[in-house]
Amino acid sequence: MNTEYSVKDSGLQLKGTNFGIRAVFPDDLTDDALLKIFAAVPQEAYALPIGRGVVLDFQARPCSERFITRVMREVVWPKKLKVLAWLTSDKDSSKRLEGAGFCVTEPEPDPIQVPARAQKQEQAGAAAGPNVVILDRSLRSGRHEEHGGNVVLVGHLNEGAEIYAGGSVFVLGRLKGLVHAGCGGTDGVCVVTGSFEARQLRVGDKLCDQFGYDMKWWKKPVIITLENEGLLFREWTIPQ
Repeated sequence: MNTEYSVKDSGLQLKGTNFGIRAVFPDDLTDDALLKIFAAVPQEAYALPIGRGVVLDFQARPCSERFITRVMREVVWPKKLKVLAWLTSDKDSSKRLEGAGFCVTEPEPDPIQVPARAQKQEQAGAAAGPNVVILDRSLRSGRHEEHGGNVVLVGHLNEGAEIYAGGSVFVLGRLKGLVHAGCGGTDGVCVVTGSFEARQLRVGDKLCDQFGYDMKWWKKPVIITLENEGLLFREWTIPQ
């Protein structure tokens, strides 16, 4: 499973990073064509609950004052993007952006941290050892659970609910909300669910989004692991 979102045939890519999103622009299009593609990216592609903002990476594209102004007026302001940096290998453009007060250097990556607000046993429902928390109920929209080890949800993770875990996450019912597994490192980490219905998933610093009804594993029991820098889906079956 690819961790990138691309506008079909455009060359524009949105890559999940541990500081948010990197938007990488093709440098062989006209300004008009590029801005049309950029403006067409759906708002939800940027609406990440994890991360600090968006980096605009124009590669070798020259960025004139008029182009920079259009990017702000036609995309950044209407979509309310928080831009962390404007990157270009064109030296004149980089000086122009820096002179206008924009950051032109790569953001420092956020270290992957175990969530600070690990839930207490009485909040979790029951504990099965120091590194595992069992949540014995479904989580409704707005609920937020964190734990430094593995999390087992005996119920459904409804849309708008979130689980952040230092280890693996097991959702025995429907997974429709947000899961971030591997906050403390990705060795041996997985996400398991009885029915995969999530629009977005994160393992370590690898983000996958834009899931939908047309994917092979939609509403099926799956186990998801991180392999070769991407998310791998497999059928989850109980051995006989």
